[in-house]
Amino acid sequence: MIEWQRDVAAPPLAGALRVMAPALAQRAVARLRAPHRTVVAKILALRCVERFAVALSAGDSAAAARWADRSCERYAGIVPINELLGALVDDVVASLPSSSIAPARVAAAVREVISRPRLVKAARHDAVDEVDVVLDGLLIDLDQADPLTAEHSRAVSFWCARLGERMGASKSEVMHLSRAGLAHDVGKVTTPPEILMAPRRLADDEMEIMRRHAAEGAAIITRVPLLQSLAPAARSHHERIDGTGYPDRLRGEAIPSVARIVAVADAFNAMIGRRPYRPPLAPSVALERLVESRGNQFDPDVVDAMLDIVQHPRTPHA
Repeated sequence: MIEWQRDVAAPPLAGALRVMAPALAQRAVARLRAPHRTVVAKILALRCVERFAVALSAGDSAAAARWADRSCERYAGIVPINELLGALVDDVVASLPSSSIAPARVAAAVREVISRPRLVKAARHDAVDEVDVVLDGLLIDLDQADPLTAEHSRAVSFWCARLGERMGASKSEVMHLSRAGLAHDVGKVTTPPEILMAPRRLADDEMEIMRRHAAEGAAIITRVPLLQSLAPAARSHHERIDGTGYPDRLRGEAIPSVARIVAVADAFNAMIGRRPYRPPLAPSVALERLVESRGNQFDPDVVDAMLDIVQHPRTPHA
């Protein structure tokens, strides 16, 4: 919702804030106790200032509030997130001219979120690090472009992890697969909304534009050093075993193994999930379609693992 369309000072303030972002983030992190001055805290601090600037540009305080809410849920117990965000919004408001009401509105929205009581879960330092912080930022961008695609990406991340566990992957490999599933569709932030959210099947020329998201996603990821290992999954998750996929028409084992796993997770969740142009399919129907494409579109071993997961669910330690 646009909240201050007439506040013409907001976009220039957003630009000024981006210039000040590194200094503001550094100052906020320096206020934390020494054990908490981690790379994760530094990235979160920069992200907070970036989200504040985005909210100023768009005239939408809810954008910053949503990011703060999700960050408080995810990183509580890992960094003193409420303390960090509180210090940042205070510094941001103090650093910008007082002639505009926009910064105060964004700050108020963030303060309301971080003041909420929360059940703090046990810290998971082994599973959440700076890679996850950066990935969260990409997912927030995707969520703003298309919430349905972001929702789908989180579900694909879950299925990728389950497939990895069922196929005997190591703990680090399962983590990589989960992150690959989360990142596989980030290229859709470049897809025109009228194509991305069309309530119908796409025409051939529109489909050609849609297919660019694989290469675009790999390009986005490659520009972020921490995420470069995820680029093959983003680029190649629409390749087919028979060599008729895109963007590179790779065949068989030339397709990266992580992309072959993401491909099955992506297709299965796409079939059972909501789509603008059709209702969800039953899981049994989705599995039938995976089996029909086993060996030509999808890796047979990955399809077999998905069948096992859905038809014979069990805990990883069973």
